[in-house]
Amino acid sequence: MKIKNQLTLQRLIGKIDNDFNISESDWIPRVAAWTIDALSQLKCLPMEKKRRRLEVNDKVAIFPCEINAKELKLFDSCNNEIKQLDKSKECLCNNTDKIHLLRDDDDKRRFLTVDFDLNRVSPGNRNFVLDGNNIELNFDALYITVETYEVATYYDEYYDCECPYIYDNGLLLEALSWYCMFKYLSRGSKHPVYDLKSQNPTLNPFVQWNSIKQKAAISVKHDISKDLSGWNNFFYNSTFLPRDI
Repeated sequence: MKIKNQLTLQRLIGKIDNDFNISESDWIPRVAAWTIDALSQLKCLPMEKKRRRLEVNDKVAIFPCEINAKELKLFDSCNNEIKQLDKSKECLCNNTDKIHLLRDDDDKRRFLTVDFDLNRVSPGNRNFVLDGNNIELNFDALYITVETYEVATYYDEYYDCECPYIYDNGLLLEALSWYCMFKYLSRGSKHPVYDLKSQNPTLNPFVQWNSIKQKAAISVKHDISKDLSGWNNFFYNSTFLPRDI
């Protein structure tokens, strides 16, 4: 996907290198992950809808990254939607041939055990539960299709990896630079000028990051609210509301 007003990762890395003159280079491969963390904190992390086909083994499919459970949809091989089981009412237990049901009865909670042939579950009664990155089903399947919103990325040939989209905004660029420097020093690395223990706020990247991040977030949201180049399509829910700025 090509989109205007995009800041490349090379631009951010170039600014960090120019501003801080870091003597080593092992921090460079970590900038993409640090940028995603920072954008998430700023609530300016671009997201897009993606579909994945996952292999199922013993009624469990493993999602390769953190799941956005709020926007998650699952489909079986016939494209029938698989509903998530309401944990407050009932849950799958150990993928066995029994389901334990939890019910409220006159303000008293009681457990019932119901025999259930998981291999004969009708499409309308097929459910799943989440356990971390594991998607546990109550029926046998070879694969499922997962639809959810994930971090919007593009492939960067120079770094040979997926990199996050970054809106081209001066304050955001400055904030991301300070955040990356803070993360670099947090790993135990040393710098001749900047120090996380410094009482001088201008020399402490953590202080600088916290002093600018809110201004950067507001600036980005304000710019995107007026931008017709497609950036609004990345921000699909209440985590980002440019119209409120």
